[in-house]
Amino acid sequence: MPSASRKQPARKPAEIDLEAELARIAAMNIGELRSLWREREGREAPKGFSKDLLGRALAYAIQEEQLGGLSPELKKLLANPEAGPPRRIKAGSVIVREYAGARHEVFVVEGGFSWEGRAYPSLSAIAKEITGTSWNGWRFFGLREAQDRSAARARRGGAS
Repeated sequence: MPSASRKQPARKPAEIDLEAELARIAAMNIGELRSLWREREGREAPKGFSKDLLGRALAYAIQEEQLGGLSPELKKLLANPEAGPPRRIKAGSVIVREYAGARHEVFVVEGGFSWEGRAYPSLSAIAKEITGTSWNGWRFFGLREAQDRSAARARRGGAS
């Protein structure tokens, strides 16, 4: 029998004493946890789940109901871990790159970047101005290098 309680987002769960409910779950034996799983999910708990894993899964589900789930941004990151976290550089930071014997300083400003007194929407636009050719701006300024190397190493099975 499919679970209706967790599949209907329109129904708001009853307010509970979250700390007390989590303590109650922590004190349950495996039989009690399996019974609670059946009650909440409408099906048997997976046979391979240990007492600890059942307790953690139930505690997470209850916290998710009471406090809300993961943000769409975090769900996207968890679905594709190779993508890495969103890149953010605080306004006021300075990015420095030496290219063709000249030192280039880029200032991070609200909504973009500033180089040689002009505003740019992206680092790629600045990299193109500097080199005359298309570049990934994050790579040109050395902001993706370590991430790219570790991802490539993972794809090769850990070899360096």
